[in-house]
Amino acid sequence: MGLRNRREPAAGAGALGVGVQVVVRLDRVRYPDATAEDPSGVIVAAGELDGAALYAPVSGREAVWVVQFDEPFFGLDGSGPHASARVAQSSLDAAPEA
Repeated sequence: MGLRNRREPAAGAGALGVGVQVVVRLDRVRYPDATAEDPSGVIVAAGELDGAALYAPVSGREAVWVVQFDEPFFGLDGSGPHASARVAQSSLDAAPEA
């Protein structure tokens, strides 16, 4: 499993914070045939600005959030189950309103 390294921030990305329901956009470049859906969860804490997020290095000073998944998540590489992960903000979108 990998997460997108870089992309344009999603609309409303500035609205991300603790308590926000999100969808983690998976990087399927290495796993183009993967059928797993992008996992959803809630941001439970702020991460560090530098370092590495789940399976993806963070370049520059990108925000990282700790996401608690709604259901245990298995990575595209077969790892898991993961209950939570540190995820770069560029890989997160606010979940659509139900």
